[in-house]
Amino acid sequence: MEMEVWLSGWVMTRFLCLRLLLPVALVLAAAAAWAVFVSGGIAYDSSADTLLASDPRNRETFDKLNELIPETTMVLAALEMEDLFSDAGAEVVADASARILSVEGATEVKSLTHSGRPVREGFGLRIDPFIPLRASEARWEELEEFITGFPLSRNVLVSGDGRYAILIGVYERPLDTHAQREAFRREFMEAMAPVRERVEGVHVLSFPFIEAAGANAVREDLTRYLAAAGGLILLVLLITFRSPAAVLYVLAVEGVGVLLLMATFRMFGRPVDIYTGILFPLVGGLQLTFAAHYVAALQRAGRRWSPPEAASAAFREVFPPSAVAALTTVAGLLTLAFADLPTVTHFGRIGAAAVVLVFGFTFLPPFLCTRAKVPVSEGHGVASSSRWRFPARHRMGVIAVFGLCTVGVATGVSRIRTDIRAVEFIEPGHPIRETLELLNHELGGTNIFQVRVDSGKPYGLQTRPVLEYLEGLRAHAYTLDGVTDAYAYSQLYVALDQIWEGKTEASGELPASPMKLTMFSNLLNTSPLLFKESFVDERARSALFILRSRDMPGRTYLAMLEAFLDYAEAHKPEGVTLTPVEGLHTILEGDRRIVRNQGRTLAASLGIIGVLLAVLWRSARPALCVLAANAPALAVIFGVMGFTGYPLNSITVMVAAVILGIAVDDGIHLVSAVRARRRGGMDPNDAVASALRAKFKPMACTSSILAVFLGLLVLTSFPPVAHFGVLSALGILTAFLGAVGLLPALLALGGRRE
Repeated sequence: MEMEVWLSGWVMTRFLCLRLLLPVALVLAAAAAWAVFVSGGIAYDSSADTLLASDPRNRETFDKLNELIPETTMVLAALEMEDLFSDAGAEVVADASARILSVEGATEVKSLTHSGRPVREGFGLRIDPFIPLRASEARWEELEEFITGFPLSRNVLVSGDGRYAILIGVYERPLDTHAQREAFRREFMEAMAPVRERVEGVHVLSFPFIEAAGANAVREDLTRYLAAAGGLILLVLLITFRSPAAVLYVLAVEGVGVLLLMATFRMFGRPVDIYTGILFPLVGGLQLTFAAHYVAALQRAGRRWSPPEAASAAFREVFPPSAVAALTTVAGLLTLAFADLPTVTHFGRIGAAAVVLVFGFTFLPPFLCTRAKVPVSEGHGVASSSRWRFPARHRMGVIAVFGLCTVGVATGVSRIRTDIRAVEFIEPGHPIRETLELLNHELGGTNIFQVRVDSGKPYGLQTRPVLEYLEGLRAHAYTLDGVTDAYAYSQLYVALDQIWEGKTEASGELPASPMKLTMFSNLLNTSPLLFKESFVDERARSALFILRSRDMPGRTYLAMLEAFLDYAEAHKPEGVTLTPVEGLHTILEGDRRIVRNQGRTLAASLGIIGVLLAVLWRSARPALCVLAANAPALAVIFGVMGFTGYPLNSITVMVAAVILGIAVDDGIHLVSAVRARRRGGMDPNDAVASALRAKFKPMACTSSILAVFLGLLVLTSFPPVAHFGVLSALGILTAFLGAVGLLPALLALGGRRE
């Protein structure tokens, strides 16, 4: 008997190598050659635009920075030092400024030593550096008090506590490719290396640097991911199939699938980014499940029939439920394709097309091997072991246990956080995140809200009622929690008053006399004050009122802005109009869109998958059973999000619909097997037990593959992607438990009546 089993295994291995593995390997080689020499690969997008796509608040800050110095690149460097306002501190700032200018493409540097503040000269103004290179100790104390409170320097060129000097380098150089951005980053860091030895810390922030670091992180993540996933998947396949030929065949099919996914990206003309990059483990894992189900069925059939007959039997057993499983997965992805978040839309469309392509290729070689006539089945064996009968025999208890666990885990849903913050897309401890957090906590905050104040007539901003109104708005803004700065056109008059009266303290007021007001207006119209042109138009009719605040929960931020605008509308002079630059609706639009898309995509997935299964099976009951068996998986996904604090953002919003479309696959294979046995006249409980015994191995294998493929995303440097991986793996594993425990109990419940 053992010799007969060994011979059948050897014959099946030979069949696998010659009839399946060889043609697939040839296709893989040809496709790889095409990808290398013709397609040129695919592009990767790590741009700041993509990173900030779903965060309207920080996106507005990014846009404002671009407006200050258009068509250029800015690099912010914050130097942390104890003795900033001293001869030694001034020397460090001057040296750092010179080094910033030494980097190729530099056009300007804004710093305490290289930017000027207005100084009174008779009845005019001259521009002097904010700090000199040498001064007495008493003079340094006066300069520190003045500059840390002066509106044109505080939280612009120096922190409010005088601990950080802020330097802004302006560059004009091509930065279209990753190589150019990475070269720029290296040159800048090398130039600043000597400065690091003289200060407590150098914190650098620039969008090209973020993009370069993002691309570097993806390469490192990919290396770690491929090594870990490859080893674990190889182990799972070897344990499952115990056949090198079977493993090689599955891996060869997978290789072609990766190339098909790359071709799909090129077909849609989309680069790979931190959102769509998740499709590689997702689609790859799905394709492995298709191939694993077929090979498992092929090995099982090979013990009874000749290889050609076994190939036909395996194909006809696996293809129909696999086709249904692919349809449900495509349905889940297509619900994302019609979301109103562009990043989610691209993910859904590319993913749906890729699943169709890899499914078609995975079953093409098996289809070509189905020419042999399948012998008449000798019937399905009845599972004698009590473990296969347990779910059906104790169905009420199993349903009760799953129900209680689902309700318990689902209590975490109420804790889900929907606040989107771009900084959370960067892993804690990363230098870029540390700089952003420094900018938020020590240097004025990362939230910028802009309101355009239109006086209604040329030079209307320079009238006393409007100036007093703007100063009143500034005073009110500082009473609001979280506000660190409020910038208005009237500040320029206050700054001139400080200068004109020779005040060393950080205080000033609007000029009292009409003559002085007129003189200040003339000076402002002719003086090149720092950043003046970015706030006011040429004829001083309208200007931006800018509210700067630290990062805070979205709803708190919106409530603060609404209170501020209510006050501003109630106290505005006649003829003045206020227009938020982006509108309040954009501030929380990201959060609202996320919640709205989560509800829509999940409801659409449930509806489409349920109807699809009911139509294909011509019965609503098994479709409802499959969906009910996956309720614990959805509860785990949302419950874990609530308990762990994982936010619902533009990446994690895709988990529920995607996992639902995938998680029903095991249920579809099990239900198909049960229905086949019921048609053969088997008792409901016996049919469930027999189907569970036959399908447990491939279901366990495919669930392990998917959990590994998606769970290893935890190795990524992008926290939301890591969260997606953790939630997906937990969802897949819970769905497997539901498929082998809850689903058999539900199918056995009332099975006799059906």
